[in-house]
This record gives sequence, structure tokens and C-alpha cells, in this order.
Amino acid sequence: MQVIVFLYVIAYYMALFIMSGQTEVIVGSFFSLGGIFLSILLLWRASIRIKTNERVFWTWMTAGAIFYFIAEMIYRIYEWALQTEPPFPGWADVFYILYSLACIAALVYIVMQQQKTVVIWQSLWDALIVTCVIMAYSWIYIVQPITYLEEEVLYISILVTYPLLDLVMLFLLLFLFFATNVRRIWLWNIVGVGCFIFTDTIYFVQMMQFHYESNSWLDPLWILSVLMIGLSGYRAKDGDLLFQKREHLSVITVIFPYVCFLILMCAPFISPDDRIVIACLVFAVGLIFIRQFMTLQENRQLLQRLQILNDDLEQKVATRTRELTYVNEQLAYAANHDFLTGLFNRRAFVTKLEREIIHAKNEQRCLAVIFIDIDRFKHINDYFGHHIGDELIVHIGKVLKEKARPTDIVARQGGDEFTIIFTPLHHIDELRRFVNDIVSISQQPIAVQHLDMRVSLSVGVAVYPYDGETGDTLMKHADMAMYRAKEHGKNQYRFFNGEMDRVISQKTTIETALHEAIEKKQFTLFYQPQFDVQTGELIGMEALIRWIHPKLGMIPPSVFIPIAEETGQIIAIGEWVMEEACRQVKAWNEQIGRSFRMSVNISPKQFLKENFVEHIHSVLQQTNLSPNHLDLEITEGVAVFNEQYTIHKLQQLKQLGVCISIDDFGTGYSSLSYLRKFPIDRLKIAKPFIDGITEEKEDVAVVKAIILLAKNLKLRVIAEGVETLQQLHILRSLQCDEIQGYVLGKPVSAHLFSKTYIENQLLTD
Repeated sequence: MQVIVFLYVIAYYMALFIMSGQTEVIVGSFFSLGGIFLSILLLWRASIRIKTNERVFWTWMTAGAIFYFIAEMIYRIYEWALQTEPPFPGWADVFYILYSLACIAALVYIVMQQQKTVVIWQSLWDALIVTCVIMAYSWIYIVQPITYLEEEVLYISILVTYPLLDLVMLFLLLFLFFATNVRRIWLWNIVGVGCFIFTDTIYFVQMMQFHYESNSWLDPLWILSVLMIGLSGYRAKDGDLLFQKREHLSVITVIFPYVCFLILMCAPFISPDDRIVIACLVFAVGLIFIRQFMTLQENRQLLQRLQILNDDLEQKVATRTRELTYVNEQLAYAANHDFLTGLFNRRAFVTKLEREIIHAKNEQRCLAVIFIDIDRFKHINDYFGHHIGDELIVHIGKVLKEKARPTDIVARQGGDEFTIIFTPLHHIDELRRFVNDIVSISQQPIAVQHLDMRVSLSVGVAVYPYDGETGDTLMKHADMAMYRAKEHGKNQYRFFNGEMDRVISQKTTIETALHEAIEKKQFTLFYQPQFDVQTGELIGMEALIRWIHPKLGMIPPSVFIPIAEETGQIIAIGEWVMEEACRQVKAWNEQIGRSFRMSVNISPKQFLKENFVEHIHSVLQQTNLSPNHLDLEITEGVAVFNEQYTIHKLQQLKQLGVCISIDDFGTGYSSLSYLRKFPIDRLKIAKPFIDGITEEKEDVAVVKAIILLAKNLKLRVIAEGVETLQQLHILRSLQCDEIQGYVLGKPVSAHLFSKTYIENQLLTD
């Protein structure tokens, strides 16, 4: 649109220079009225499009453009019809003046709407100073010559009205220039109105010199000014007329009033003794003094406010610093202390241990690291609830803190574990007395809410430098000693020794090697025969797992089975044993046409697995083994774990048709009630009773009672671990049904078992 406007004005100029006579008048009228009409359309669209209070501004500007169009129409009618200029003053002057008044009204309205946004007084003084300069020179070159004309008062009044209205518009534009950051939309307005004032000024100078001619080079400038104002309406949007307060004064804005004042000081030399010029000069000086005075006042107020803000900021900084210091102290405390007991946490304990080791090394003395664990704490949490467990932890922490010396450091590792740095350590006896005092906590009940609870502690001790020279090593060894105390019955303490490290190292090695053993199938099954006591006939065998490691050699089940139980790897091992044992007994039964029964030990974790029954059924189907040829041996501990759950699972197994035996009967939770309720087939008497029947009458009585009980419950009895003929004769006399032991056969590989027992059965048959 800007390009169209400027091309339009250029075309107007070209038409004026090319045309002449009446054609020039017609073409000039066309361009003049056409430009004004285009401006009216643009401003009118803006007044309709804008929905905010800014619509009033665009309405005034539209009205002004309409007034200008009417005035120009009157002027052109005189040129067309009468081929002369309209009389002065006339109706055209009325509408020209109305145009200026409408522009002034629009500017005044928008200034009043935005007066809270801008700094009025400083901008007002700057605008007045510049206006004084323009007024003085307007008086010298425009207004004063008009007053010398020998014309009527109305003629003179109308003629003076034009520059005065231009001066008012110029003042408003200067005010906007000094008060705000000019937006682009305002720039078009300011340039347009400024162009109009400039053209009016040239017009009056020419009028005073009687040089003005219609359709001269000034006419396109008037149209250009109107089109620029219309162009601002073309781009107008809601909020475009909002003033933007100056954040920083530009150099031009600051020095422009003073430059203008210097120009004003030249006016008395141009027109000496002119009172109006002198008045403008005095008025401008007064304005400058007022401006400077108010600027000083404002600066003083700004300094006071800045001082107040600075004091307030310093106070806030000091307050914030105190708050941050407090928060940092709280964070540091939280980072190094246990939230429940208030004792040091593991992080702080490790830091202090490293520091104490350095001191002990420099002073060539000893210290001890003590690990303490509350026995069976999980059961307390599960039974009484975590809130009781938390209170118990807090109470134990207080007791340990009371028993410790001022130089000792007590911490909570987490859960139910506490640690103590016993420093300095001068003699081992004082350390023994201290740990004995800790273990003695179990002798007195602990009051937790309405409960009197007795708890025991397991304690492990590692001494620097004998059990380690670093914090990590001492903590690891103290932890080992504590777990050794737990393994030996709890409620006691243990000092670390090298054997513990060896055992833990071996356990770790076994645990790691188990993964590879499962993947590479390093396990094998040995089979121990089971015989009928009365007939001596082979009736079955028990599958016993063996681990032949490529580097460590034969690893006993007593070493790796507990580790596999602990890590959960026993499930994968048990599933492999089940599949291999079933496959083997199926092959032997088909080989000799007999019905041997394969006994397989079931681990507690394997039995409690949800899909255990489904897995047994799947193995039987895969191997095509008759269910009654499989005997599952479970321990008493598994049997009484959850009575209803166990009964349900055993009934599912019986529905498959497999046999069920209670292994190591008499060593666990022997109970007549579960023997009556559980669908079992055999009792397997534990080896410790068999070992004692040749020497202890009590063991004979126990074995006899077990056999009698089983007979009454219609259960078969098998004795394991029979190693001597004397034991065999006693069991035969007690009418034991089956035996298993070294006296009749050791566990051997499948190949050797087949050669020793299966092939002999073929020969016998």
C-alpha cells in the first residue's frame, strides 16, 4: 500500500508538469479528490475494524478527511464551473478549518486516554519550548505580515486561524514525540500531519508574497499528507495506539529542546524590539528553568526512592541470606542425619570413619567399627505395623547413644541396622565390655506405646588396623561378622576373622558360578537305590544333584544348594532335575519292564511357585512317565508354611497321580494334625534318628513310634542314611518298609547305577 501511495503522488506530479490549462485543472482535481477519497475509505475501515476505545480516534480522523474532501470539492467546483478561485474567506475555508479541528480533537482524545502511561510534565515542557521557537518564527514570517494587511477583520482572523491551528497540531505531535516510543502506526500519523503543517506553512509564506498559484507543486504534498494519515488506518489494529513509555531517553530527545532554544536566541537579532519575540524568548527561558527545577526534583525523588529501594533490597538480601543459611544448615543436617532417629546417616558415617582412620593412623592407635542389627525386625513390622517398628528404631537409637562414649560416633545405616565407630580403642577388653553391654539390651523389655517388647541384637565387630585399613574394608568385615552372629543363633556378637572372609568369598564365587553352571549344564544327577526291607528288592531310587565344576571340581550340594535357595536359582535347577530324573526313570522302566519309582527333592521356593503343579504335569506329559512312578519329597517346613495353601496344592498333585513323601520327618515341625490332613504317601525318617538307634534307646523308641504312627495312618515308612548292617537289622525288626543308605548302595552316576542295579535286575529276571 505504501508503494501505491507514493506512485499515486508521483503520478500526480507528472500530470501537473505535463498538463496545462483546463486539462491541468481537471487532472489535478481528479488526483486531489481521488487521494482524499481513498484516505476516507482507509480511515473509515479502521474505525469499523477497531473494537476498543481507539475507534473514537479513527472516527475523528475519518470525519476530518471527510471535511477536507468537502472543502476540496468546493474549491474544485469553483475552478471547474467558474474557472476562478473560491472567495476568501468562504465555505471551503470553513471545512479546511474543521479538518484541522478534527485532527486536533483526535490527538487530544488519544493523549487524554493515555495520560497515565506517559510522563506528562517533562514532555509538556519540552514540547512548549520547541513550540515557543516555532511560534516566534511564525510570528516573524507569517502572522505579523498578515496583521499589516489592509483587509477586513474576518479576513485577517481566518487567515491567522490556519497557522494557529497548525501550531496546536504541531504542539500535540511534539508532545507525542517527547513522551513515547513512536510505534510505526503513529509514525505514519506524525509524518502525515507534519507534512500537512509544512505544506500549510509554505502556502502562507507564498500567500504573503502573493506568489501562490493553484495546482502547483504544493497540492500533491497536501494529498500526500492525507494519504499518509489514511495509510496509518490501513495498518491499524486494536492496541496499536497504546503509548509505550520511554525506558531510555535518546540523545536527540534530550538535546533537541536546547538546540531549538539556541535557534530562538537568534530571533531578537532578526526582529529587534519585537515584544512577541521577546515574550517567546522569556517564556522559553522560564520553561527551561521550570523543566530543570522539576528534573532536579524528580532526580532527588528518584535518589530517595533508589535509597529506599536499596535499603529495602539490602534488608531483603540480609533476610534472604539468613533464610538461605538456615535452609543450608537444614539441608546439611538432613544430608548427614537420619530423619527418624536424628543419628548420623550412612553418608556421614562413611565420611567420619575415613577421618577417624586418618587420625588413628597419625596417632598410631586402634579403633573399631561395630555393626548392629535388630533380630527378627521384619516380623515386628509385619505383626505390629511400621509405626511400632519406627518407634522401636528410635528407642534403640537412643539407648545406643546413651551407652556410647562421648568420643564414639553412632549412626543408622538404614532399615534396622546401626553402626558405631568405637574410638579411641586402647584395649580389647573395653571393646568387649561395650559390645556385651549392647547385646544385654535384650535382657530388659522395651516400652513402645502400650507394648513391652523384648528384642535381641546381632553385633559384628572389625578392628582397625588388624581387620582392614580402609573404611570400606572395615565396614564390609564388620557386616560379615554381624551376619555370622545371626547364623549362630542371633543375640550375640562376633569379631571378624579371616575365615569369615574366606567363606563369604567362596559364597560369592559359588553364586557367580551358578549362573554359568545352569547355562552350560555343569550339573549331573547321581542316583541312590531304595530297597524293600523285607524282600531286599530294588523298588526305586532318589535323584541327587551333583555339580562338577571345570576348575573347582566336585562341589557338594551342602555348599551350593543353600546359596541357590537364597538367590532363587534353585527354581531353574529344580526344574532341570525334575525333567532329567523323569526322563531317566522312564528309560530304565522301559529297559527292564519294571515300575521303579523316582524320588525327587522339592525345594520350598520351588513348591511355593504358582505354576509348580502345571510344571509337574508338563514334565510328565513330555517324558510320558506314569505319575505313580514319581515321588515328590517335601520337608516339614514347607508342609506347615500355610496349611490351607499346602493342602490345596498337595491335592492338585495327588489328582495328577504322583506320590508325596515328607522328607527328614522328626527334625522339623512334626505334627499329628498335618499327617492326618495332608494327602501324603510316605514318611522318610531323618538320618539323625537312624544314626542313634544302635546306641540310644530313646532313638529306637522314637523310630518305633514313627513307624507305628505311619502304619496306623496307612503310610509307608522309609529310613534314609542306613550305613550299617546293625541299623538294617533293627529297622527290619521294627517293620520299617523301605531303606536307603550306604549299607546297600551309595549315590552313583546314571551309567554306573544302570550297570550295577538295572542290568542285575535283568539277569535276575
